[in-house]
Amino acid sequence: MNQVDKLNYNNGDVIIFDNFGDIFLSSETSGHWKIKPQFNDLNAVLLLVCQQGTMKARIKDVDYEVGVGQGLALLPMVVIQQLLVTPDVHFRGFGFSITAMENVFLNYRTTWQEALSLADYPLVTLSEGQMHVMENLYQIAQQAENMTDCRYYRPMMRAVAQAFLYMIADVVSQRGRDDDGESMTQKERLFKQFVSLLWTSSGKNRSVAYFADQLCITPKYLATLVRESSGKTPLEMIHRYTANLIAQRLRGTNLTIKEICAEMDFPNESFFGRFVKKHLGCTPREYRDKMRQTGAMESAR
Repeated sequence: MNQVDKLNYNNGDVIIFDNFGDIFLSSETSGHWKIKPQFNDLNAVLLLVCQQGTMKARIKDVDYEVGVGQGLALLPMVVIQQLLVTPDVHFRGFGFSITAMENVFLNYRTTWQEALSLADYPLVTLSEGQMHVMENLYQIAQQAENMTDCRYYRPMMRAVAQAFLYMIADVVSQRGRDDDGESMTQKERLFKQFVSLLWTSSGKNRSVAYFADQLCITPKYLATLVRESSGKTPLEMIHRYTANLIAQRLRGTNLTIKEICAEMDFPNESFFGRFVKKHLGCTPREYRDKMRQTGAMESAR
């Protein structure tokens, strides 16, 4: 997430923003908005809470209207098909890398599953008290921005953002969706488990057979339920997730290409290079150079 630097706060794992235009671009011809290209590449979760105005979004062919006191959760691999906003729209927002999400939720299995449910139903409604807490957390984060000389500045800012994330998780758990998943079909439950396994694999397991074995089903059945749930094949989802992780490391770390290759458990640099070129459109070095040039130009503006 380091490439996204024009925000109120960005430490690579957590971002905090209060301007709709920080995240979205407006189309002058159609009046529609779309997420900025640099956020499309992020393996991150964006949480937007409306403070003023209205936003209408179409996600997975479902229309959502987001008003004051409501929020929208945008997870990786979730595509906004259409987005319209009123001229006075104003949002508070927090973003989390998947690594940051895992650090918060991996020890809380139920909460992690609740977080994944946002992919199917991204709209959340906050009470007046929760909106007040969110605003207080945001103000604390703003005031703490000036404390960069504090030894614990980064973990302090991360803790503020995590408190917001826990509050959203509580909202999700209270909105009447069966916590034990009894209302889900078997295919829905297996798809959620597949996504959870995919996120926790850190891009190191790229075989459809591996995920099918973990779920105790055949690769053919996994392909069927994933396509019915997402419109994609398991391999497409695995490769997109892995490519996003690689892009994040090439953009936001000083790891060498050899080190990234080893970390992601690729057999050799040649195979790694072919994978990156296929899914990112260029070699690892070319991608890193291009992202650094883009970052330098944006910083100079």
